[in-house]
Amino acid sequence: MTDHETDRQIAQESSVIGEISRPAAMAALPDLCDFIASVERQEGFSDERIAQIESAFIAALENVVVRAYGRRSGEVRVSCGHDNWGKLLIAISDDGEPANILLADATFAGEEGGEGRMRASARLIKRLIDNIEYKRVNRENILTFFVSGELRGKNSV
Repeated sequence: MTDHETDRQIAQESSVIGEISRPAAMAALPDLCDFIASVERQEGFSDERIAQIESAFIAALENVVVRAYGRRSGEVRVSCGHDNWGKLLIAISDDGEPANILLADATFAGEEGGEGRMRASARLIKRLIDNIEYKRVNRENILTFFVSGELRGKNSV
């Protein structure tokens, strides 16, 4: 699926707010997180909720870098919009190997977890995000977060 086809698919499911594309590398995570946080601030999300979503977003992006691409290079694309019910939609797409993080609850590479900090895992993502979907369409991974501004769980971050 080309970038334009992905954009059309997301546009059909939502009203697009913005999108960004960066190399699938750990060094790109700050840019991608800044983009998501700016959209969330624009949507009126609290700093606490932004931190929760960022934790899940980072775990998902690390999964793309490590599992979908491994040692080869590629790009990760992030699009934001609204679904039909007004929730913020964050779609992460890549052309890497199939990497459905929802099927297993393995701890992701490089995440040791510290005292008072949860380890990055599918369980963490599911706990912090209202709804999450994974699709593999024409050799493209598409992981979609549907999020509201409401805090999830107690002491989740």
